Amino acid sequence: MYLVIENNKKSFSFPANGTLVVGNDADCDVQINHPKIWGRHFVITQNSYGCVLRVFQDSVLVNGQAITEKCILDTGDVLQVGELSFRLLDDSYIPKDSYLNYTNVKIKSNPNVSSVYGIRSFSAENMGEFVIDDFHHPDGWHVFRKENELHFIDSKHTTFLNGLQIAQANLSNGDVISSEKYKYKVELPGTSGFSKFSPSHPRNVLLSESMDSGNTQADERSGELGAGFFKNNLWWLTLLVGLSVLTLLILNNPST
Repeated sequence: MYLVIENNKKSFSFPANGTLVVGNDADCDVQINHPKIWGRHFVITQNSYGCVLRVFQDSVLVNGQAITEKCILDTGDVLQVGELSFRLLDDSYIPKDSYLNYTNVKIKSNPNVSSVYGIRSFSAENMGEFVIDDFHHPDGWHVFRKENELHFIDSKHTTFLNGLQIAQANLSNGDVISSEKYKYKVELPGTSGFSKFSPSHPRNVLLSESMDSGNTQADERSGELGAGFFKNNLWWLTLLVGLSVLTLLILNNPST
């Protein structure tokens, strides 16, 4: 794991204690003389579950979002202070080359989706796509599923894969596809990062694969369910109303 200053391409490896301190103090691992950098400005710590950013001075932009305290970082994330940009990289996340060689990408109008193999978005407006056949992003990069594997194609170099510009790669669980505008993480079954709590776990297939086909049926049944509820429970609703009326009569006419 190491941090690269994008402005001058200098890289800094993490110390043995797994904590990288960035600032202008003498004891910082990455010392930077810059008007926007103060003291121990921020710290990145490696943990078993990932890297954690802690901010001590002002705010740090992470992929364009202001962080004032702390957040989890992924490989390829970009941290920005003023005009300085830092990118977090990890050699263990260097993408594998893909055997696919698509020079002309054919875009399907209605691609199939799945809740098992997919790319999950970090955007609230778009929570990701789960690929059965293929997925095409408006920026010009593509994800294809072939023989139960996902393959990434970006011949236009419009985005980053784990912080690197890659033309094509065989995707693995946890890979990150990102740009300044968005961020996707790859989720694949049969891996430690694919748990029953993941929205793409097979137990949650109904939530994603059946949503489109089920919405129409649910709308049609909503009226039937409403009418059936009152019909099947009319007796106790009548009893409840009667008891309420009786209680009001007793309260309004107390015995002398």
